[in-house]
This record gives sequence, structure tokens and C-alpha cells, in this order.
Amino acid sequence: MQCPRTSHPLKPVKVGGIKVYISEHSGGVFFDNQVLSNFTNPSELRSEVLAKHLRQFSAPLGDESARVKCPKCPDIVMMRRYFSPLRVVEIDECPGCGGIWLDTGELDTLHENHLSAKEREMLRIKMLEEHQAFHVDSPRRYRLSEQDGRSNLEKVFAIAADVIGD
Repeated sequence: MQCPRTSHPLKPVKVGGIKVYISEHSGGVFFDNQVLSNFTNPSELRSEVLAKHLRQFSAPLGDESARVKCPKCPDIVMMRRYFSPLRVVEIDECPGCGGIWLDTGELDTLHENHLSAKEREMLRIKMLEEHQAFHVDSPRRYRLSEQDGRSNLEKVFAIAADVIGD
């Protein structure tokens, strides 16, 4: 596998018995699907060991916003998304294999912004309050099972027209 930033080979390393792939040229790291979750808690030894190991390779990158190809699936461009609702770290995720690429320093930033279970629950409650889901009840006067010569699709369109018109 090649580093998506420098095209140098990635080095497989086992940390706490879990294999990750590091770039000794860019300081980035590739995690197979579902592996990153083993390294997000800064209080766990393997998380701190990996972050410390990566710090020795950190190098200035060019355009970090540039889209990169997956090291495991070289024909697939990785998606950019925020790691958490805090919107602090943008990660690169492969839509094919689910692997995650973190650029230099991003693991440290994840650790700096790690939320405890209580903080996560408080954030969840706040987000629910801010983004209340809504539900639209179907008017009870409509019955799709009634036999009136119209198809169910025609009945649904009639219901939609009535609801929009109200």
C-alpha cells in the first residue's frame, strides 16, 4: 500500500496487537475498517503509543483539502467527512473498504477533543433539542383499503395534494 499524500510505501505496524499502516514520510496513518475506534481514547496506552510514534514523522503537507485515493483500494477516491459532531477533524474514508486515513497530527487532534461518556451524552441531548425530529400524521379520513375504483398510487397522490393544499 502507498501513502495517499506522498506515494511512498506504508509500513505495517502492530500497536497493542492491532495492525495499522503508517507513512514515515508524511506522519499519516491508515486504519482498516472499524480499527480507528481502538485508537480514539487518549487514556488507552495503545492510543498514546501510536500518537507518540507518529509525531516523529510529522511533515508539512501540501494541500490537505485535496482528495486522496485509498491506499487499499487505489482506484477509489476517499470521501472527506467530519469524525464527530464537534466538526474539528476531517477524515478521509474509503467508500469501498471503509478504511480511514488520518493526516499528520489528526490523531493528536482527535485525542485533544475526546469526549467522556458523560460529555457525549450531554452533546447528544443538546443536538436532539436543537434538531427536533418531526412527524406528519396521515389524516385519518383517508383509507387506502377502501374500494373506490382508484389505485393505491392514485389515492396516495390525492392524499398528498390534500395535505399540501391545507
